[in-house]
Amino acid sequence: MAKHMGQKSVEPGKARGHGARPQSATAYGQHPVRRTIVTLAVALGVCVLIVGLGELGILHYPEQPKQEPVASSKAKPDTLDNDGAGEKDNSAAATPAIKDGSSSADGSSSGQAAASPIVSDKLEDMFEEGQVHSIRVIGDSITAGYGCDGYGTVSDTDVTVYSGQEGAYKETATTVGCWTNDFRAYALQHGVTDFVNAGVSGFRMQYLAEDPSSWLGDGADVIVVMLGTNDASRRTEAEFSADAEIGLAAAAAKCKLLIVVSPPNNARTDATNNFSMQRVDQVLTSLCKLKHYVHASFLNTLALYTADYNSDQCHPTSEGSHKLWAAFREQLAL
Repeated sequence: MAKHMGQKSVEPGKARGHGARPQSATAYGQHPVRRTIVTLAVALGVCVLIVGLGELGILHYPEQPKQEPVASSKAKPDTLDNDGAGEKDNSAAATPAIKDGSSSADGSSSGQAAASPIVSDKLEDMFEEGQVHSIRVIGDSITAGYGCDGYGTVSDTDVTVYSGQEGAYKETATTVGCWTNDFRAYALQHGVTDFVNAGVSGFRMQYLAEDPSSWLGDGADVIVVMLGTNDASRRTEAEFSADAEIGLAAAAAKCKLLIVVSPPNNARTDATNNFSMQRVDQVLTSLCKLKHYVHASFLNTLALYTADYNSDQCHPTSEGSHKLWAAFREQLAL
């Protein structure tokens, strides 16, 4: 066995078989304070460099997107369904400014209706082209002006507006403060020479369907029909729908342009409704869309239990009736 006497032991930190290498300085990781200072210094230097390049225009910072203003939470008036060529887009919230012409029978402005969207500009175009010489408005007591100022005055036109199985009726006096006479005043200023207010108290769509010639006469360039208030308290919804289809078709055949108007809402105390005025509006809206009749609506124009209505909560006052005319003008772009 060989002896190892005299072999030197290897000192710690020195490699075997090689010359001794001097031990390096204490490792970087063993000094946390120094490490933190160095890291902060490097980060600061990078930040200074980025800011400097940005100021020189070398780097570009993307701009934050601009915040769009929050839309108002106020509900806009609902757009009424209506089809037919030449009608305007109702997507805009604004309503047309009222043009020349009076909003009451004596030419003065009376009452402000809630803003209504344009549903058709066909009547406006016909007026501008000189195509409207005669207008006939078919309706019940709301069209006749019952409950409005001057109602009951002897007719100053002596025109018979209905003569048939329900009797014979004269036209309401032109001095009654109702929406139909507001329309008359406007029409006479725009080339119309024959305007008939064929509103008869108590009448309904049923009578137009059963005996159209007695009510329509020879027709007119433009016929406006507003019926359904009395039907809601005297007929079923199915009967009203069937009557409307027949009666309005008869009216459409007697004119160049038929305008169907949904009556204002009511909470009538003089009768009991079998179906609501909202249903009347829905029936007329659907039928007009199907048949391409122009459709306007007074359903939400007036406020119940206000000066818009007489005490029966069915017949508008003159104040309320003038608001119906304002709504009609806006919806027909007049």
